[in-house]
Amino acid sequence: MGEAVLNYFIYNENIYETKDFEKKYKAINPSVYEVIRIKDGKALFLEEHYERFINSLKLSKSSLEIPISEIKKSINKLTELNKISNYNVKIVFNNLNSNSINKYYFFIKTSYPTNEMYDEGIKTLTYNAIRENPHAKVINQSLRDNVNALLKEKDCYEALYINDKNEITEGSRSNTFFLKGKKVYTAPAKDVLLGVTRQRIIRLCRENGIEVIEMPIKLNEINKFDAVFMSGTSPKVLPIKYIDDIKYDTKYPLLLKIMKIYDDEINNYLKK
Repeated sequence: MGEAVLNYFIYNENIYETKDFEKKYKAINPSVYEVIRIKDGKALFLEEHYERFINSLKLSKSSLEIPISEIKKSINKLTELNKISNYNVKIVFNNLNSNSINKYYFFIKTSYPTNEMYDEGIKTLTYNAIRENPHAKVINQSLRDNVNALLKEKDCYEALYINDKNEITEGSRSNTFFLKGKKVYTAPAKDVLLGVTRQRIIRLCRENGIEVIEMPIKLNEINKFDAVFMSGTSPKVLPIKYIDDIKYDTKYPLLLKIMKIYDDEINNYLKK
Protein backbone atom coordinates (compact mmCIF):
# COMPACT_ATOMS: atom_id res chain seq x y z
CA MET A 1 0.00 0.00 0.00
CA GLY A 2 2.58 2.55 1.15
CA GLU A 3 0.13 5.44 1.16
CA ALA A 4 0.63 6.89 4.64
CA VAL A 5 2.89 9.93 4.98
CA LEU A 6 4.12 12.22 7.78
CA ASN A 7 4.94 10.70 11.19
CA TYR A 8 1.96 8.83 12.61
CA PHE A 9 -1.20 6.95 11.64
CA ILE A 10 -4.04 5.39 13.61
CA TYR A 11 -5.07 1.75 13.27
CA ASN A 12 -8.00 0.49 15.34
CA GLU A 13 -7.60 3.41 17.77
CA ASN A 14 -3.89 2.70 18.34
CA ILE A 15 -1.11 5.07 17.26
CA TYR A 16 1.77 3.83 15.11
CA GLU A 17 4.71 5.38 13.30
CA THR A 18 4.23 5.72 9.56
CA LYS A 19 7.29 3.58 8.85
CA ASP A 20 5.25 0.62 10.13
CA PHE A 21 2.23 1.28 7.90
CA GLU A 22 2.90 -1.53 5.42
CA LYS A 23 3.27 -4.00 8.29
CA LYS A 24 -0.07 -3.01 9.79
CA TYR A 25 -2.18 -2.31 6.72
CA LYS A 26 -4.26 -5.26 5.54
CA ALA A 27 -5.97 -4.80 2.18
CA ILE A 28 -9.08 -6.93 2.65
CA ASN A 29 -12.26 -6.43 0.63
CA PRO A 30 -14.88 -5.13 0.92
CA SER A 31 -13.16 -1.84 1.63
CA VAL A 32 -14.59 1.69 1.72
CA TYR A 33 -12.78 4.98 2.13
CA GLU A 34 -13.12 8.73 2.39
CA VAL A 35 -10.64 11.56 1.81
CA ILE A 36 -11.14 14.74 3.81
CA ARG A 37 -9.25 17.99 3.49
CA ILE A 38 -7.76 19.46 6.64
CA LYS A 39 -7.67 23.23 6.29
CA ASP A 40 -6.50 25.54 9.06
CA GLY A 41 -6.52 22.51 11.34
CA LYS A 42 -10.20 21.71 10.71
CA ALA A 43 -11.83 18.86 8.78
CA LEU A 44 -13.55 20.71 5.93
CA PHE A 45 -17.23 19.83 5.41
CA LEU A 46 -16.89 16.88 7.81
CA GLU A 47 -20.64 16.42 8.13
CA GLU A 48 -21.14 15.71 4.42
CA HIS A 49 -18.09 13.44 4.27
CA TYR A 50 -19.44 11.50 7.22
CA GLU A 51 -22.84 11.03 5.57
CA ARG A 52 -21.24 9.75 2.38
CA PHE A 53 -18.92 7.43 4.31
CA ILE A 54 -21.87 5.92 6.18
CA ASN A 55 -23.71 5.52 2.88
CA SER A 56 -20.69 3.73 1.38
CA LEU A 57 -20.74 1.31 4.31
CA LYS A 58 -24.45 0.62 3.78
CA LEU A 59 -23.99 0.10 0.04
CA SER A 60 -21.23 -2.38 0.86
CA LYS A 61 -23.78 -4.25 2.99
CA SER A 62 -22.00 -3.42 6.23
CA SER A 63 -24.08 -3.11 9.41
CA LEU A 64 -21.35 -1.12 11.16
CA GLU A 65 -22.58 1.98 12.96
CA ILE A 66 -20.06 4.65 13.89
CA PRO A 67 -20.89 8.10 15.28
CA ILE A 68 -19.44 11.23 13.71
CA SER A 69 -17.91 12.07 17.09
CA GLU A 70 -15.63 9.00 16.86
CA ILE A 71 -14.41 9.94 13.39
CA LYS A 72 -13.91 13.57 14.42
CA LYS A 73 -11.96 12.51 17.51
CA SER A 74 -9.61 10.29 15.47
CA ILE A 75 -9.03 12.98 12.84
CA ASN A 76 -8.30 15.61 15.50
CA LYS A 77 -5.90 13.26 17.27
CA LEU A 78 -4.08 12.49 14.02
CA THR A 79 -3.86 16.19 13.14
CA GLU A 80 -2.40 17.02 16.56
CA LEU A 81 0.07 14.11 16.47
CA ASN A 82 1.44 15.16 13.10
CA LYS A 83 1.30 18.89 13.91
CA ILE A 84 -0.34 19.62 10.59
CA SER A 85 -2.92 22.24 9.60
CA ASN A 86 -3.34 21.78 5.82
CA TYR A 87 -3.32 18.25 4.40
CA ASN A 88 -5.59 15.44 3.22
CA VAL A 89 -6.52 12.64 5.59
CA LYS A 90 -7.75 9.27 4.36
CA ILE A 91 -10.09 6.98 6.27
CA VAL A 92 -10.24 3.32 5.25
CA PHE A 93 -12.50 0.68 6.80
CA ASN A 94 -12.07 -2.80 5.37
CA ASN A 95 -12.72 -6.48 6.07
CA LEU A 96 -16.33 -5.33 6.41
CA ASN A 97 -17.88 -8.79 6.31
CA SER A 98 -16.17 -9.93 9.51
CA ASN A 99 -16.39 -9.20 13.21
CA SER A 100 -12.92 -7.67 13.14
CA ILE A 101 -13.23 -4.63 10.89
CA ASN A 102 -9.99 -2.72 10.29
CA LYS A 103 -10.15 1.05 10.78
CA TYR A 104 -7.33 3.21 9.44
CA TYR A 105 -6.76 6.96 9.64
CA PHE A 106 -3.70 8.36 7.89
CA PHE A 107 -2.42 11.34 5.97
CA ILE A 108 -1.75 10.77 2.27
CA LYS A 109 0.55 12.45 -0.19
CA THR A 110 -1.21 15.72 -0.89
CA SER A 111 -0.76 18.19 -3.71
CA TYR A 112 -3.11 21.06 -4.36
CA PRO A 113 -3.43 22.83 -7.72
CA THR A 114 -1.06 25.73 -8.25
CA ASN A 115 -2.21 29.31 -8.79
CA GLU A 116 -1.20 28.85 -12.42
CA MET A 117 -3.59 25.89 -12.77
CA TYR A 118 -6.48 27.92 -11.36
CA ASP A 119 -5.57 30.76 -13.70
CA GLU A 120 -4.86 28.86 -16.92
CA GLY A 121 -6.75 25.59 -16.41
CA ILE A 122 -5.61 21.98 -16.65
CA LYS A 123 -5.40 19.28 -19.31
CA THR A 124 -7.63 16.21 -19.12
CA LEU A 125 -8.12 13.09 -21.21
CA THR A 126 -11.04 10.72 -21.69
CA TYR A 127 -10.91 7.12 -20.48
CA ASN A 128 -13.41 4.27 -20.92
CA ALA A 129 -14.41 3.13 -17.45
CA ILE A 130 -17.54 2.54 -15.37
CA ARG A 131 -17.83 2.48 -11.58
CA GLU A 132 -19.69 -0.68 -10.60
CA ASN A 133 -21.28 1.09 -7.65
CA PRO A 134 -20.92 4.83 -8.34
CA HIS A 135 -22.41 6.01 -5.03
CA ALA A 136 -19.91 4.09 -2.88
CA LYS A 137 -16.29 5.06 -2.43
CA VAL A 138 -14.89 1.58 -2.91
CA ILE A 139 -11.18 1.04 -3.51
CA ASN A 140 -10.34 -0.20 -7.02
CA GLN A 141 -6.57 -0.17 -7.01
CA SER A 142 -6.00 -1.67 -10.47
CA LEU A 143 -8.16 1.01 -12.14
CA ARG A 144 -6.42 3.73 -10.13
CA ASP A 145 -2.99 2.42 -11.15
CA ASN A 146 -3.92 2.23 -14.85
CA VAL A 147 -5.32 5.75 -14.86
CA ASN A 148 -2.30 7.18 -13.02
CA ALA A 149 0.07 5.60 -15.52
CA LEU A 150 -1.85 7.09 -18.45
CA LEU A 151 -2.03 10.54 -16.86
CA LYS A 152 1.72 10.50 -16.37
CA GLU A 153 2.33 9.31 -19.93
CA LYS A 154 0.07 11.99 -21.46
CA ASP A 155 1.04 14.74 -18.98
CA CYS A 156 -2.56 15.33 -17.96
CA TYR A 157 -4.05 16.25 -14.57
CA GLU A 158 -7.25 14.19 -14.66
CA ALA A 159 -9.05 11.47 -16.62
CA LEU A 160 -12.75 11.80 -17.43
CA TYR A 161 -14.62 8.50 -17.48
CA ILE A 162 -16.67 7.52 -20.54
CA ASN A 163 -19.44 4.96 -20.01
CA ASP A 164 -20.84 2.37 -22.43
CA LYS A 165 -23.31 4.98 -23.76
CA ASN A 166 -20.41 7.22 -24.81
CA GLU A 167 -21.23 9.74 -22.07
CA ILE A 168 -18.85 11.60 -19.77
CA THR A 169 -19.87 10.72 -16.24
CA GLU A 170 -17.15 11.93 -13.85
CA GLY A 171 -13.43 12.18 -13.32
CA SER A 172 -11.25 9.47 -11.84
CA ARG A 173 -11.05 11.52 -8.63
CA SER A 174 -13.48 14.35 -9.31
CA ASN A 175 -16.84 15.44 -10.68
CA THR A 176 -17.22 17.41 -13.90
CA PHE A 177 -19.36 20.43 -14.79
CA PHE A 178 -20.01 21.96 -18.22
CA LEU A 179 -21.04 25.58 -18.81
CA LYS A 180 -23.08 27.00 -21.68
CA GLY A 181 -24.46 30.54 -21.62
CA LYS A 182 -25.66 31.11 -18.05
CA LYS A 183 -26.40 27.45 -17.29
CA VAL A 184 -24.42 24.65 -15.68
CA TYR A 185 -24.68 21.04 -16.82
CA THR A 186 -23.48 17.89 -15.09
CA ALA A 187 -24.08 14.15 -15.31
CA PRO A 188 -27.13 12.73 -13.48
CA ALA A 189 -26.62 11.89 -9.81
CA LYS A 190 -27.44 8.21 -10.42
CA ASP A 191 -24.36 7.84 -12.66
CA VAL A 192 -21.67 9.41 -10.48
CA LEU A 193 -20.07 9.46 -7.09
CA LEU A 194 -21.96 12.07 -5.10
CA GLY A 195 -18.96 14.22 -4.32
CA VAL A 196 -19.16 16.47 -1.29
CA THR A 197 -17.81 19.35 -3.36
CA ARG A 198 -20.25 18.53 -6.18
CA GLN A 199 -23.21 18.67 -3.83
CA ARG A 200 -22.10 22.01 -2.38
CA ILE A 201 -21.54 23.52 -5.80
CA ILE A 202 -25.00 22.52 -7.01
CA ARG A 203 -26.62 23.96 -3.89
CA LEU A 204 -24.57 27.17 -4.02
CA CYS A 205 -25.35 27.70 -7.70
CA ARG A 206 -29.08 27.36 -7.13
CA GLU A 207 -28.96 29.66 -4.11
CA ASN A 208 -27.27 32.26 -6.31
CA GLY A 209 -29.75 32.02 -9.17
CA ILE A 210 -27.57 29.84 -11.42
CA GLU A 211 -29.51 27.06 -13.13
CA VAL A 212 -28.00 23.58 -12.82
CA ILE A 213 -29.22 20.85 -15.17
CA GLU A 214 -28.42 17.19 -14.54
CA MET A 215 -28.36 15.36 -17.87
CA PRO A 216 -26.22 12.88 -19.82
CA ILE A 217 -23.16 14.60 -21.34
CA LYS A 218 -22.51 13.00 -24.73
CA LEU A 219 -18.85 12.82 -25.72
CA ASN A 220 -19.62 13.88 -29.29
CA GLU A 221 -21.35 17.03 -28.02
CA ILE A 222 -18.81 18.42 -25.57
CA ASN A 223 -17.43 20.84 -28.18
CA LYS A 224 -20.70 22.78 -27.85
CA PHE A 225 -19.91 23.95 -24.31
CA ASP A 226 -18.12 27.21 -23.49
CA ALA A 227 -16.28 26.19 -20.32
CA VAL A 228 -15.67 23.15 -18.12
CA PHE A 229 -14.43 22.61 -14.59
CA MET A 230 -13.72 19.72 -12.27
CA SER A 231 -14.53 19.63 -8.58
CA GLY A 232 -13.12 17.69 -5.68
CA THR A 233 -11.72 17.73 -2.16
CA SER A 234 -8.26 18.94 -3.20
CA PRO A 235 -8.93 20.94 -6.40
CA LYS A 236 -12.12 22.71 -5.19
CA VAL A 237 -13.35 24.34 -8.43
CA LEU A 238 -10.62 23.90 -11.03
CA PRO A 239 -10.97 25.12 -14.65
CA ILE A 240 -10.36 22.62 -17.44
CA LYS A 241 -8.52 24.02 -20.44
CA TYR A 242 -8.48 20.86 -22.54
CA ILE A 243 -10.49 17.65 -22.80
CA ASP A 244 -8.34 15.65 -25.19
CA ASP A 245 -7.85 18.17 -28.03
CA ILE A 246 -10.90 20.35 -27.34
CA LYS A 247 -10.08 23.73 -25.79
CA TYR A 248 -12.28 25.69 -23.38
CA ASP A 249 -12.45 29.22 -21.98
CA THR A 250 -10.85 29.32 -18.50
CA LYS A 251 -11.85 32.97 -18.01
CA TYR A 252 -15.53 32.41 -18.63
CA PRO A 253 -17.44 34.84 -16.34
CA LEU A 254 -19.82 32.19 -14.97
CA LEU A 255 -16.89 29.91 -14.15
CA LEU A 256 -15.07 32.68 -12.29
CA LYS A 257 -18.26 33.47 -10.37
CA ILE A 258 -18.67 29.85 -9.24
CA MET A 259 -15.01 29.69 -8.18
CA LYS A 260 -15.51 32.76 -5.97
CA ILE A 261 -18.79 31.51 -4.51
CA TYR A 262 -17.17 28.23 -3.50
CA ASP A 263 -14.08 29.87 -1.99
CA ASP A 264 -16.38 32.14 0.04
CA GLU A 265 -18.26 29.05 1.25
CA ILE A 266 -15.03 27.50 2.55
CA ASN A 267 -14.08 30.69 4.38
CA ASN A 268 -17.53 30.94 5.96
CA TYR A 269 -17.43 27.30 7.09
CA LEU A 270 -14.03 27.74 8.76
CA LYS A 271 -15.25 30.84 10.60
CA LYS A 272 -18.15 28.98 12.24
